[in-house]
Parts: sequence; C-alpha cells; structure tokens
Amino acid sequence: MSDHSKYPNRRNPKFAVSMKDAVSTYLKAQGLEEEYKEKIVLGKWEELVGKPIAMRTDSLKITNKILYIKLNSSVMRNELSHRKSEIIKIINTEAGHQLIYDVFLS
Repeated sequence: MSDHSKYPNRRNPKFAVSMKDAVSTYLKAQGLEEEYKEKIVLGKWEELVGKPIAMRTDSLKITNKILYIKLNSSVMRNELSHRKSEIIKIINTEAGHQLIYDVFLS
C-alpha cells in the first residue's frame, strides 16, 4: 500500500474539510459547542445592543439559559427591564437558536 492511499492528500477536494466544520465537529465531540456560542454572542454585546448600553454594562454571563447582566446605571437597568423580550430576541437571533429564555438584571 502506498503512502498516498494510507494518508489521503489533504489537498484532494474529496477529503477536504473546512476549518469551520472541523472546529464545529471538535466542539460538539467535547460538549463545548453551546459554551462556545455563548462566548461568541456575548463578545458581540456592543454590536447587538449599542454603545450606550454596552458602556453601562459591568458584566455578562449566561447560566442555565438565563442571561445575567450587571449594570452600573439604575436608569439603564430600569430601561432594560422593559426591553427584556427584545434582548432575548436579539441574542437568540444572533445565536441562531434559543440560547437564552430569560434575562436577569442587577
């Protein structure tokens, strides 16, 4: 058996796998896909909600499908309490699935 048949040429399109697919497969196998998506979405916080909200956000985390937002402004906290469903929709749309189902503000 030639080396070529044991180890297919990685440039052969028949065996080509995109980096995105390889990473996705690895994350699924390790049970890390959901955590990875959480990090990606939270990393886009300012882009998703705008600079004024992002500037008043001290911390973000997702635990058990609940988004915890710590704010440094009581006025912003009050405003966002009325926009919870909008935040949930924005986050879930960005994730491509139901990443969160509630928002907790502090």
